[in-house]
Amino acid sequence: MITKQHSHYLKFLAQGHNSLLLSNSSFKQFNELIGQFDLSIQRAINEDEVDNLTLTLMQNSIDIVIIDFTQDIELAKKFQNRVKNYNDRIVVIGLLKKENITELVDTLDTLDGILFEDFSTQELKDKLFVNLSIFYTIKSITVRDMKIDSGNVKSSDELDNFFDTYEGSTLFVVDELIELNKQLKAGDLSAEILNDVSLKMKELAEIFSKNEDTADVVDVFSEFEQYLKTIDLSTITPSSLHAFNYLCAMIDDTNTYMMEMFVERVFRDVYIFQHSFENNLKFMIDALASDNQGEDDSELEFF
Repeated sequence: MITKQHSHYLKFLAQGHNSLLLSNSSFKQFNELIGQFDLSIQRAINEDEVDNLTLTLMQNSIDIVIIDFTQDIELAKKFQNRVKNYNDRIVVIGLLKKENITELVDTLDTLDGILFEDFSTQELKDKLFVNLSIFYTIKSITVRDMKIDSGNVKSSDELDNFFDTYEGSTLFVVDELIELNKQLKAGDLSAEILNDVSLKMKELAEIFSKNEDTADVVDVFSEFEQYLKTIDLSTITPSSLHAFNYLCAMIDDTNTYMMEMFVERVFRDVYIFQHSFENNLKFMIDALASDNQGEDDSELEFF
């Protein structure tokens, strides 16, 4: 199962993609993830919709289809065949009953993923993450090949050497950020700690500036660093303290990203986390800028 730490990449990976649920039932698990895609629609499983399916796929540029096999298996198979005949590159995930596995043996090999009817939201995230990651990888390879053809890409060995060179430096920064975040979560909010965090962000910006393939994220860390220096704790009202929850979350995310990029080598593209980082910084800035947040809903008790 994909870890929960990875699942926060889902919204980034789902951008530019559309999904279709084929079922006569409503699922809260799907409803919770509708906003991840550019477009998510549902159609019923009946004979009329079978005839309309090709038009639905074409008009909505569908990339991922979830087909409900729990009610009418033979009709669901018709939908699957229509999808395959229209475009066999469309990802098809089947929703099944465990007791129907034997009846669907031949179908299982033709599905890109399987969910059982008691699936959780996290399991759905896992299936989507895996398949969207494949889309992302294919897109990245295509872009890279185009750059190679135009003579604009250096050997991937150079990027590997970059990660090797700065792995140790990154680990030191992560260790120090972990300790600083422990203090923040314990309620020790001070100008000194904010300054120390800003210095760590500056170090990360300097590391990413050393390679042209990661340089795009430098501005994000630099903006974060500069913003932390502008915070005047004497002007912070109790109703704005919840904004520092975003700070703690951003530090946690930064540590996760650094470990997965420089140590575990889960991904190599800074865009994986750049947009998430930018959004959280905006949320924090907006929260601190607001003077009328009502009662203090911070999970942290700063003093």
